Amino acid sequence: MIRQIARKFLKGASWDNPVLNAGFLALDPVDWAVRVPRGLGHLPRYSRRIRSNGVGGQFGGGKFAHLGNLLANYLETHAGLTSGSRVLEIGCGVGRTAYALLDRLEQGGFTGMDIERVSIEDCQQRGVFKRKGFKFDSLDVRNDEYNPNGKYDAHEYRFPYDDNAFDVIFLVSVFTHMLTKDVEQYISEISRMLAPGGHCMVTTFLMDHGREGQIGTFAHTEDRHSFIDPKMPEVAVGYEQGFFEENFAKHGVELSHGPIWGAWRKNSPLSEGANFGQDILFFRKPK
Repeated sequence: MIRQIARKFLKGASWDNPVLNAGFLALDPVDWAVRVPRGLGHLPRYSRRIRSNGVGGQFGGGKFAHLGNLLANYLETHAGLTSGSRVLEIGCGVGRTAYALLDRLEQGGFTGMDIERVSIEDCQQRGVFKRKGFKFDSLDVRNDEYNPNGKYDAHEYRFPYDDNAFDVIFLVSVFTHMLTKDVEQYISEISRMLAPGGHCMVTTFLMDHGREGQIGTFAHTEDRHSFIDPKMPEVAVGYEQGFFEENFAKHGVELSHGPIWGAWRKNSPLSEGANFGQDILFFRKPK
């Protein structure tokens, strides 16, 4: 509800508004006092967590830690994650899943990227990540909502990593903010970077079973993507499942599991009992 109100009356990200940001910063010490007894004192402060995770439920760090572990469990169960995996997260934010992977991966097994520079800098400064050899890189791609002054266009971007460099690549709430040609380019790059036998996990809003969501209706369509806000489509973007299957298949990568239905739909039985907000698909590159 807070996010919806903010989007109605404010332009851009909520933390860019000086009044709201002052309130977020004021909550940092209170949030820390709540986190420490819970054993969550190592997590980033409240005003940083909300930058990539939204305001709802973030106070105290419990939701942040829970969802990070949930996503890490999905990677182990459906994406072949092992302690020796070489992992890339595109859109790592302030490290929600990276924290959950600290005890699951060997030294240097994780690389994270994000367009939100403050979040990346927070990860780069964290001692727990430095000691583990986790690497975090800035993804300077233009996005009207999160990085309007980005250097590169997503539909032309080439990731700075070698072919076959990763065993697991995953994206959480990234394709939900990207348009058709941009997603097509990312899928091409993901397929290039995946090692033979490697897996990719993506979260998305799948349009196949209804377009009415908790945050609005995906009533507008252009190219292969659907969206809620015609003034800023990247706020929330959805696709049909076939779009992902077709584009991964162009590069020899196949659907291996899913969808796992998310809780985003309004008045839908598919959302009942959902553990995560978005739908999840898994793909595998044959050996």
